[in-house]
Amino acid sequence: MALPNPLGAAVTLRPDDRIYIFGEYWRPVRSGRDGHWLAPVFDRSSEIFITHYDFGVERNGIDFKHEIDWFRPECVTSRMAEQGFFLRHLPDADQNDVTDKIRWIREFYGLLRAGAVDRTSNGYAEAVAEISKKFGVSRAFVSWDVNEDVKKRANRGSRKNRDVPPSAPTLRRYVENLEAAEFDLSCLRDGRFKSGNRRDRFSPEARYLLEQYARKFASYRKPTRVNLYQKFARVFTRLRRRSENEGQAIDATPSYSRFCLEIAKLNQFEVDIARLGRERAGRKWRTLGIGPDVSWALERVEMDFYEIDLQVLLVEAAIWENLPRHLRSQIERSRWYLCVAIDVASRCVLGMKLSRSENSKTAVETLRMCFYDKSHIGRAAGAMSPWDQQGSPDGFATDMGAAFVNAYFTARAVSALADIFNPPAAQPQLRPFIERFFRTVKENLLKRFEGNTGGSIQELGDYPAQLRAVLTIDQFADLLVRWCVDVYHNMQHDGLGRETPRDAWLRLTRLKKPRPCPDQRRMRESFGIDVLRRTGRPGIRIAGLYYNSEELQAWCRAKGDAVVDVRIDPENIGGISVRLDPKSVKWISLPCRTRFMQGRKLRDWLLAASDLRRMYGEVADIRLPIVLQAIEAIERTHSRAAGVAEIGPGEPTDEEIANCERELGIGFSIPSDDETFGDAEPVDGDPPVRSGQPTLPSSFGAAFGRSFPVGGSIAKGPMPADPVATSASSAAAEREAGVPDPSVPDAPSAPEVRTDPSPRPDPDADPPGPSDPAVPPGSGRRRNPWTKEK
Repeated sequence: MALPNPLGAAVTLRPDDRIYIFGEYWRPVRSGRDGHWLAPVFDRSSEIFITHYDFGVERNGIDFKHEIDWFRPECVTSRMAEQGFFLRHLPDADQNDVTDKIRWIREFYGLLRAGAVDRTSNGYAEAVAEISKKFGVSRAFVSWDVNEDVKKRANRGSRKNRDVPPSAPTLRRYVENLEAAEFDLSCLRDGRFKSGNRRDRFSPEARYLLEQYARKFASYRKPTRVNLYQKFARVFTRLRRRSENEGQAIDATPSYSRFCLEIAKLNQFEVDIARLGRERAGRKWRTLGIGPDVSWALERVEMDFYEIDLQVLLVEAAIWENLPRHLRSQIERSRWYLCVAIDVASRCVLGMKLSRSENSKTAVETLRMCFYDKSHIGRAAGAMSPWDQQGSPDGFATDMGAAFVNAYFTARAVSALADIFNPPAAQPQLRPFIERFFRTVKENLLKRFEGNTGGSIQELGDYPAQLRAVLTIDQFADLLVRWCVDVYHNMQHDGLGRETPRDAWLRLTRLKKPRPCPDQRRMRESFGIDVLRRTGRPGIRIAGLYYNSEELQAWCRAKGDAVVDVRIDPENIGGISVRLDPKSVKWISLPCRTRFMQGRKLRDWLLAASDLRRMYGEVADIRLPIVLQAIEAIERTHSRAAGVAEIGPGEPTDEEIANCERELGIGFSIPSDDETFGDAEPVDGDPPVRSGQPTLPSSFGAAFGRSFPVGGSIAKGPMPADPVATSASSAAAEREAGVPDPSVPDAPSAPEVRTDPSPRPDPDADPPGPSDPAVPPGSGRRRNPWTKEK
């Protein structure tokens, strides 16, 4: 086998080339028959020799790099142009130095074009003299006599000495260097920025020991710099003693500041991963942006839960005020969760609910608040601004919590035509706006109250948050609603360009109107409460109210009475949805037979039913004016409590409705409008009332005992617009005036005066029997056997 030719791989190297070999950049010095002499780029005094054969072997390495004409002025200029070099990129001291040189070069070119000087040595000397006269500077005479007392002047090398003109050779070097670099101004910068001792002052052993102990700072044990330096100093002392015994050179012990500089060289991200963990380090060094780009209101809504950093009292405010001091310490304190839905474009809060835990029921109730006007909640809390932000959002962004990813929340949201998407878990920056809102709540609201936990044990310290709790949950709900509606919505927001969230909402909704909210049927079938009820001839009875329709009765005649699935809307009990066949997906709507219940809330009706049961426990049928009066009293008395309760505990469940029906003993029922109102005859020339138009019964007529139709007129004067509401709202005034209330049992009433000469008998009326104590005697009363209780 023939030996390889040692000269076969010989190549030619130029002095302007740059070579990367042996892990360092080199510049060729010269080449010979046997090999090349190379020198480090920044140290031309040190040279190495490499044969042609070894150089050819290294050329085949992965890290080898041969950059031809790297140091050639034309190539340097082109690289500067590609890098976008500007004079402003230089430090201030270098900028002053370069601009001073440019002034002298510009004046030289002016004299050269005028023919006053040439490019000879004498020409440059004459140019320096002429330019010095023009600038008013002179080169001072330097005395070499050491005994002469002459004020020490700064030499030409000082950057502070700008008034000293350059010599003729120096000016010639400026001009020639600039022309050689093709007028690249970076060549006028001197080499002071590269000054300094770049060699390591420590031996390899000391350097290795310093680096090893600096790396120990990146540990999950979180050692301090002082402790690490103390350990390093002890080990380094033993190393010095061993070096002294061996007669080797002794390094000085690195100082504490030098040790800290070595720690500062470590990769900070790797240090935080080791000391804080991958998750916290990722949140700390994660790249942040401006968030999703939205253009109109309700384009994107973010929802999340927040554990309130405040201890509250689990007791009603009225009870707390009357409790003795020794019993107040026994009241339970706890922290609640706040579920919030916020519009990204305007930063307005669309809904919020308080709960004891993160659950899907609270999330669904918060989702529903986005679809209706919440001004009544704000008025109940005492807010001055309206809380009227509502509409159908285009999309909801939630986290991966258990309250948002289960079927209970997803099915109801999709039924309401809401597009739900869940960003990846442990990525709060994907929902930045709701997270920033929680921080605003913590800083601007929660820190104002006693019992603030601070959000962490470190911030809590020795502060007894539970013992200092002073707010009850209803008081906190009041303050939360009022702060949100009156303060936050009217506060300048930096993310909106100093515009308030309410102004942003008004502006965006004028540009593009939000989509309309779903209709009542879709809202009921999406967010309603599921109960089981039995059908019957009167219809379906829920909490003393009957719901019926022709379609239901036709099904009952064909199939018979059965237990069916019922869905009732807690925000509107004027209608229900029923699924007759459990194997079908079809639901039908049934209206309430008492049309006054249209738009009424289930919570108000349960409170009114409780009061009615206490007052009229022995009455089978409660007449409509009594119910009207009770409902209006509930709305007046409990308006504040009912409004704030909408952000407190959730709506009644099917079990709670059943308990109310059983424990409160609602054995009575409310008559339907068909039973309460009848057809009326023409009175004093008034047009007759068509069949089906509601009228008041004669027993609840005017003081002179005449029945009148709704919308008609009374014989002695104009009739009120709403006689039903008038009879209920004027009950208190009549009692004060001494007029007996005919709707109250055992109340004496004047005998009814009938003007009809031939009253028609009621074919549906029951035979004469014992009178009902709930209703005053009168011949016009109709009785329906369907509404009787056994």
